[in-house]
Amino acid sequence: MKLYALNVNRVPQVSFSWKLDGTAGQKSYHLVVKDDDQQLFWDSGVVFSSKRHNIPCEKELQPHHIYTWSVTVTDTAEEVQEAAGEPFFSGIYEWQASWLEPDRTRKPLTDKTTPTHGVIEQKDPLTILDPAVCMRKTFSLDKLPEKALLYASARGIYTLCINGKRVSDLFAPGVTSYARRIEYQCYDVAPCLTQGENVISAVLADGWFTGKIGAVGIGMQYGTENALIFQLDLKQDGQWRSICSDDTVKFADSAWKYADLFIGSGYEEASEQKGWESPGFDDSDWKNAVVKNYSYEQLSLQTIAPIREARSIRPAVLQAPNGDLLLDAGETIVGYVSFRLHLKKGDVVTLEHTEVLDAEGNYMVNIVGQNKNQTDTFWCNTDGLHEWTPEFTWHGFRYVRVKGVPVIDPEAFEIHVIHTPMARTGSFRCSDERLNRLQENILRSQEGNMIGIPTDCPQREKTGWTGDMQVYAPTACYEMDVENFVRHWLQDMENEQLPDGQIPHIIPYIPSHDIMKPAWIDGVSAAGWSDACVIVPWRLYEFYGDKQILKDNYRMMDRYMASLKARVAAQPADCESTGEHMQYIWNNDFQYGDWLMPSAVKSGLQGPAMMKLTGFEAATLMYVYTNRLMERICRVLEKPEEAEEYKETAQKTCDAFLKEFGNEDGTLKKDFQGLYVLALAMEAIPESKRDNAVNRLAELVHSNGDCLDTGFLSIPFLLPVLHDNGQADLANTLLFQEKSPSWLYEVACGATTLWESWDAIDENGNPKDYSMNHFAFGCVGEYLFKYIAGIRNAGTAFDRVRIEPDFRCGLSFVDAEYDSIYGKIAVNWDLSGDKKEITIILPPDVQGMAVIEGKEYPLKSGPFCLEW
Repeated sequence: MKLYALNVNRVPQVSFSWKLDGTAGQKSYHLVVKDDDQQLFWDSGVVFSSKRHNIPCEKELQPHHIYTWSVTVTDTAEEVQEAAGEPFFSGIYEWQASWLEPDRTRKPLTDKTTPTHGVIEQKDPLTILDPAVCMRKTFSLDKLPEKALLYASARGIYTLCINGKRVSDLFAPGVTSYARRIEYQCYDVAPCLTQGENVISAVLADGWFTGKIGAVGIGMQYGTENALIFQLDLKQDGQWRSICSDDTVKFADSAWKYADLFIGSGYEEASEQKGWESPGFDDSDWKNAVVKNYSYEQLSLQTIAPIREARSIRPAVLQAPNGDLLLDAGETIVGYVSFRLHLKKGDVVTLEHTEVLDAEGNYMVNIVGQNKNQTDTFWCNTDGLHEWTPEFTWHGFRYVRVKGVPVIDPEAFEIHVIHTPMARTGSFRCSDERLNRLQENILRSQEGNMIGIPTDCPQREKTGWTGDMQVYAPTACYEMDVENFVRHWLQDMENEQLPDGQIPHIIPYIPSHDIMKPAWIDGVSAAGWSDACVIVPWRLYEFYGDKQILKDNYRMMDRYMASLKARVAAQPADCESTGEHMQYIWNNDFQYGDWLMPSAVKSGLQGPAMMKLTGFEAATLMYVYTNRLMERICRVLEKPEEAEEYKETAQKTCDAFLKEFGNEDGTLKKDFQGLYVLALAMEAIPESKRDNAVNRLAELVHSNGDCLDTGFLSIPFLLPVLHDNGQADLANTLLFQEKSPSWLYEVACGATTLWESWDAIDENGNPKDYSMNHFAFGCVGEYLFKYIAGIRNAGTAFDRVRIEPDFRCGLSFVDAEYDSIYGKIAVNWDLSGDKKEITIILPPDVQGMAVIEGKEYPLKSGPFCLEW
C-alpha cells in the first residue's frame, strides 16, 4: 500500500481526502489535526470505513493558526501507513483594520455603454486609465515575534511586500461576487520581519473592481475607486497585537501609469521612486490615504488555490512578411511576457498580443471590441540592462508583436503561463496523433480558462459564462480535480441568484452584461446557461460522490426550478399556439438556442435571428433535462415527493414538446441535427418512435457531408446519442472527420486550443474575429474517456465501473487513465499485434465489469489482463 494525502477541501467546511495505491482496500482510518504549536487539535479516532474523500473536521477551527494534518490508514491486508497533508490557514480572529482609498480624482468614465461590433479604434490607455497607486506603512519591532500572520484584501488587485520582499499571490484577491463576497488572503510573514523599522508596502490596481471588464469592456462596474485593507497579527510573549491599515498609511502614484486586466499594463521608469518598499525611505511628500467605512461582512478567507505561474516558454522569433518582429509561443496560452533587454533612455518597448496570424502570416487582431488592447508598454529612462515583467494583467495569445527593439534575441524574452493549480486526473493517448493533439488542446483550453473562475475565453471577456461550464463539466472532471474550484464558483452562483430565483448567464454577475440583452426581454434566465445551477452540481456529484454538494446547492436549485416553472407557464402575449400543453413550452425569455450552430453561422444569421432558429425548442428540451436531473437529485437527498413532482413535470414537458414541435412519426418540424440530438438525449421521443428520430439524425449528418451541425447545447450529447442508438460508426466518423466543421479540422489548421466557433479559421486559412481559446467544444473529451477508452461510472463516483471500450473505432491502441477519488483507473488496449490484448487496473475498493467483444468479465481491485 502507498498512501497519498491530498489537499484540504474548504467548501463548505474543512475536510480531508487521501488515496491508496495497491490492491488492498481500506479497513480503517485515523485523522489527526494539530495547531502550529504542534498541539493536538482534533483526533477522529480509528474509524472503520473505506471512505476517504471529504472527511469533515468535526471541530471548529480556531483563528490565528496554521494547521497541519495527517492520516493513518490500515488496509485489509493489515498494512499500516501514515501520510501528512499540506498545512492550511484558519483565518483571521477579528478585523480591526480600515479600508483605505487613495485621495485622488479619477479620469471620467468615457466607455461606450452600447455593444460594439467589429474592429474599433482603441483609445490611448493614458487618456482613460489612472495609475496604480503605491501604499506604505512603517512600524517598529523591539524584538521578533513568535508568529506573524498578514491578512489582506482589496477592492481591486494588490501586490504586497514586507521590507521589499513580495509575499502576495498573483491577481489577489481574485474575482468573486463582490457584493456578497470578497476573499482575503493569509500569509505567514515571520521570516520577512526584522528588529527595528519595518515596512508593509502595496501596489493597488484596478483589476475586476474598476477595470474595463466583460464583453462590453466598461470600467467601474463595482465602484469608482479601489481600496485596500491589511492587518498584521503578531504574537509576542504569548500575546497578540495587530498592525493595521489606517489613516497613517501613505500613498502616491506608482510607475504603473496604467494597469488593466484587458487593456494591459504600462510602466514608466522615470516615475519610479527607488527604495519606497524598504525602511528608510522618505515619504514626507506622500499623501495620507482616506479611511472608508466599508463593511467587513463580505470578507471571507480564500478557499481555492491562488493563481500561480505554471511554466515558462522561451519563444521562437519570426519576421512577418510585412516586416513585423514577432514572438511565437508555439501554442495558444494564457499569461504574459517578460524581457531582459539592453535599452537606451527614451526607448519605448511595446508588446502586443494576439492568438493568430492572418493568411499571409502577418500580425492581426482577432479579439475585437472596446478596451481589448492586450498591449503592455515599458518607457525606458536609463541606459543599460533592464528586466521587466508586466503586472496586474494577463493575455490570451500565441504571438506577440514587439516594437521598439530593432533586433530580437529570443533569449531576451520569456513567456509566463499562468493557471489555478489543480491536479491532473486524466490522460489519454492513442494510435492516432490527431486525437492526441486534440486531447492536448482540450487540456490547454481548460488550463487557460480556469483562472480563478471557469471562463469562456481568457482574452476578450474573462467571464464566467454558465453555459460553457455546464457543457464542459464532465470533461473537466475527467481531466482535472476541479471539485473545490467549481464548488467555490457555485457559491458565487448562489450569491448572484435573483430574489425571484432566476440565475444570470454569467457568474460572477457583471452589471454591464445586461447591455447585451434585447430591450424587450425582462427575464434573466436562459435555457442551457442558467440551467448550470442544476447541471453542474449534479455533474460534480457524479464524479466526487459527496452528497454535501447537492445539499449545499439544493436551495438554489429548488428556487431556480420554482422560478422556471412560473416563467415557462407564463405565455407571451403574441403566442399563436393555444392549449394546456403550452404551460410546459418555454417560449419566452432570452434564449440562445443551439448557439453557434455551424449552418446558422454560415448563412450569416446573427444575434436574435440565430437565437430564434432553435431557441424555444432547445429551451423546452433543456426544461425536460433539468426536471429529470432534479428528480435524481431529490432521490439522492431522500425527497421522494419532490422527485415524483419533477418526474411528472418532465413527462408532461416531453408530451408538450412533441405536440408543439414534433411530427406523428417521431421526427421534428424543424430539421436540425442539434434538436434531434437534444430530443433523443432528454428521452423526449417515445421508444416506439425513437428509431425514426435516430434515422433522421443520421440522414442529416450524411447529407451534411458526414459533418456535424451542432452548437453549444447539443454538442456534448451528439456522439453519445449516436453511439448509444446503434450509430457508433457514424459517431466515430464525426470524431475522425477532418472537413469543416469538425474537431480534427481545427487540429489540421494548427489549432493548439479549442475554438469558440467551428469556422474560426475558414478553409482558405483566413481567421475570423472569434476567440481561439474556448473550452466548450472540448466536451468531446468525455467521449474519449467514456466511449473510446471505455471508462464508465457504474455507481457513485466510480466506486463501481464498467469498462467497455470501442474496439471498432479505428484505433489500434488506447492508453488512458482516470484518477478517481478512489485512485487510478487505467485501461490499455492494443489491437496491433497478432493477439488483441487489454489491461485494466482498478484502485482499492473499486469493482466492476469489463465488456470485451460482447462478453462480460467481473473486475476487482488490481490488474486484469486478457488476450483474445
